[in-house]
Amino acid sequence: AHEVEALCKSAAAAVMVGSITVLSREMNPGDTYWAGWYYALNSLGLPNPGMPYYEEHLPEMVGLAHKNEKFLFVSAAGFTPEEYAMLAGSAFRSGADLVELNLGCASVWDGGKQKRIACFDSGYVIRILRTVEEALSADAPVAVKVSPFSDPFELERIMRVIGEFEIVKAVTAVNTFPNALALTPEGKPQITPVGGLAGMSGPALKPIGLGQVKQIREFLPERIQIIGVGGISQLPDVQDYHRAGADAIQIGTAFLREGSHIFSRLLMNAVDSGW
Repeated sequence: AHEVEALCKSAAAAVMVGSITVLSREMNPGDTYWAGWYYALNSLGLPNPGMPYYEEHLPEMVGLAHKNEKFLFVSAAGFTPEEYAMLAGSAFRSGADLVELNLGCASVWDGGKQKRIACFDSGYVIRILRTVEEALSADAPVAVKVSPFSDPFELERIMRVIGEFEIVKAVTAVNTFPNALALTPEGKPQITPVGGLAGMSGPALKPIGLGQVKQIREFLPERIQIIGVGGISQLPDVQDYHRAGADAIQIGTAFLREGSHIFSRLLMNAVDSGW
């Protein structure tokens, strides 16, 4: 709750909590985050205290956000369609303003094997969204977060699937680029788990994120908004995502580097520029 309280004092319009899972999860072992000049890698593995913890504490977090006139969003990461529905229902009962279904996490491994990234399986996406919609209602404010797609035909296919579900109010694009690798000068991986493969974020992701947003805007019905993510740290980055078709933006890596000051800095830059 103290992290939410700190963000509530920033210029951010909304606070995102999570990703949360049904059961608690420990962070992947070893070095799980590395930041270079132009990009960052992470293989955190969805560490969080689990759904029971949030059922107890999320109402307080929601109260803090609303008291400070902020929205409180929750990112949910299930391992089955039923888990996504459980997590979303729990978050809404606690007062969350929106639940983002994380279908693009690239850093979950089990026994040395990488778990399938959900958004790359259209049949699985259908089962998830159908299960969540049946458990809640089509009016529930739900967003879907996806990984970058290199195949434009598959990207269109997934977006057409998502666009058929009334429960989806927004698509968040994009999550980290999967399975990137960075080496030390001695040739060793900067990230410990599974030989160093990790999700890439930061400025290097921006051209990819922009391209995904532009394509997704063409594929989705107008009623579905787009939240742009990837390499945002300056006002021109925000403007570029807006021009590409994003209605809002998320900031991750730059927030880790700069702290909550980044939100007021961007806001003041926008005011000073008359944008």
